[in-house]
Amino acid sequence: MISKSTCEQTGRRLLHAICTVAILGSFASRSAHGQQVHQLFYNNSGWVDQKLNGATMDQFSANVAAFLTTPNEQSHVYYISTGSSPHVHQLFYNGTNWSDSDLTAISKGPAAFGPVSGFSVGNYQYVYYVSNSSPSHVHQLLYNNLSWVDSDLTVLSKGKTSTIAQLVAFTTAPALHVYYRDAASSHIHQLFSDNGSIWQDQDLTSITGGTLTTYLSAGVNNGNLQYVYCVDGSNHLHQLYYNNLKWSDTDLTQLTNTPPLETGSVAAFAIARTKKIRVYLTNANNGHIMPFSSNNSGIKWTSADLTKRTKGPLPDGASAILAFVTTPNNDAHVYYVSGSQVNEIYQPTPTTWKSQNLSASGGGALVDQWSGLAGFSMQNEQFVFYVAQ
Repeated sequence: MISKSTCEQTGRRLLHAICTVAILGSFASRSAHGQQVHQLFYNNSGWVDQKLNGATMDQFSANVAAFLTTPNEQSHVYYISTGSSPHVHQLFYNGTNWSDSDLTAISKGPAAFGPVSGFSVGNYQYVYYVSNSSPSHVHQLLYNNLSWVDSDLTVLSKGKTSTIAQLVAFTTAPALHVYYRDAASSHIHQLFSDNGSIWQDQDLTSITGGTLTTYLSAGVNNGNLQYVYCVDGSNHLHQLYYNNLKWSDTDLTQLTNTPPLETGSVAAFAIARTKKIRVYLTNANNGHIMPFSSNNSGIKWTSADLTKRTKGPLPDGASAILAFVTTPNNDAHVYYVSGSQVNEIYQPTPTTWKSQNLSASGGGALVDQWSGLAGFSMQNEQFVFYVAQ
């Protein structure tokens, strides 16, 4: 949240390891009820909920993406509006007020179907979405410090032009990476560019000889190492891993001898300047939140049961998961929806975990059942975005 989707951040206050850039929510179809984005904000003394007063949400996707830009430390939230011609919108906080911008109108890009993902490099902003057309194309909205520009990456890369579902994006600066699931073939593809102008399309499922997928769930990088997490037809979690030489596919559910996932919602982050990878998911047997942990760049893995450890509430069936670390303690924070409220499992110390209801603490609204979660931290301040009912 990035999930939060991640990218390594710099700047006078952003000395922490990883920021969440794009956290995938649920992409099931639903009817529109005027949902809007809310922010839950931890200001180092307590949680506060705020309605951001953007446009109403797209009826087919309630996911959100969020990240900070540096060194100005400004918050950006991206989502897709409702209507017969859905547009990509940005909610932007300039340090005093929130404002809403219609990026599709500004860039003259095509209508959007969703989802939306993105990241920042300094103040440059990269936002990715799928066009509301047949066949669907992956598009990039780029803010280049002067204006917003829309590019059709499917055309530029000569990539797949069939039905596209779910996106994950991050940068291994200066390279740009966008991962998508081609719903027609159930293959995971990568669109990448080393210079922002020339794009290529790779079929990672074919390259790795991997299993066909039903969800593209999350992705992170640690330096140039790339980790993409997806779910197969048996609800096993797979890791597609680029080790600077080649891509490989590993069935983490089988490797850790753990139950299948309950849903395709997964959150992941890497801690920069370490070899630590953390992946969070929901256990299908009992609905518990579980972490998969690796301390050696995703080669060996262990698992645990955070719900059992904290006695926290079970997530709602369609709940998205968001996770990131705060600094300088590198403590993990995991967010999910339970009883239509945002709940957090967090580390008050490196060896202990606790659970708390953030909606109750911050006076938040009830969460839409298909809402995604996105967010990031700035030192120990925490920002979580969701779609209200």
